[in-house]
Amino acid sequence: MKITAVVCTYNRAALLRLCLSSLARQTLSASLYEVLIINNNCTDDTAAIAEKYARKYSNFRIFFESAQGLSYARNRGWKEARGEYVAYIDDDAKAPGNWIQEIYSFIERHPDVRAFGGPYVAFADTPLPDWFPKGYGSWSLGDEERAIRIGREWLKGTNMVFSRALLEEMGGFNQKLGMRGDKISYGEETRFVLEIDRKGIPVYYAPKIRVEHLLAEYKLSLKWLFKSSFQNGLGYQRIFDQRRSILSHMGGLFLTATRCLKCLFPDRNHFKTRMYDYGAPFFYELGALVDTLSSSRGSKSNRFRVLR
Repeated sequence: MKITAVVCTYNRAALLRLCLSSLARQTLSASLYEVLIINNNCTDDTAAIAEKYARKYSNFRIFFESAQGLSYARNRGWKEARGEYVAYIDDDAKAPGNWIQEIYSFIERHPDVRAFGGPYVAFADTPLPDWFPKGYGSWSLGDEERAIRIGREWLKGTNMVFSRALLEEMGGFNQKLGMRGDKISYGEETRFVLEIDRKGIPVYYAPKIRVEHLLAEYKLSLKWLFKSSFQNGLGYQRIFDQRRSILSHMGGLFLTATRCLKCLFPDRNHFKTRMYDYGAPFFYELGALVDTLSSSRGSKSNRFRVLR
């Protein structure tokens, strides 16, 4: 078995059906790839839908992961994988028919590359508001197949591939990071790629390995966009292992808050678009400050317990 495609899912049965259907229609021979469905404590119709595909397609398998969290589910995926390479795709994404074929072709061209991934394009199940930021929900590093410049560029979790041996060597994803049920949290794939880079292992971008990713209706509000930015900042220290001073955070908050005033001045963009453009960095900085304050309190508590 060459490739294992892993779909980790939590209570998104309707979307899962779309994802699994796309994986069942791949052009690569089913003898060369398998699909693992990792049920992470779903309480909806996920189990029934997964069983339907597993009965119909012999290269589909199902596993139940009781530990709640995307990182736990992703780790269960590579541990159960029979393929030499493990490809991750989100349960709200869909793969074109040549997705796994393109992964296979990349491996054939670059047998020494152990970590790589590709772009994704947003698709929506409802019309986007006029103000919604253009390009939000899509990601690309261009059309060139090349090594990624870690620190300025990253792989994205909805379309990433690693050799199973590398996942085992690194111990998989940090289980303190990432989504937990309905709780928004990010960063486990960024942390993993950062740890790979620190070991001098190159990470590649492959533009032909492309998927579509749902831009869901609940994300089409300023409230959700700001919450997402805040949660990105909230994981800053755990993801990057970098500590910033409170003064540095306050300076960042002051700067981003000052920039927010620009949204009051009319330009060619919608007012809500301007609010997002200037407000998202502020909420990221606010999340990072909260993360630093929480870490500082935790460190003091630990020292106190040790001394006592």
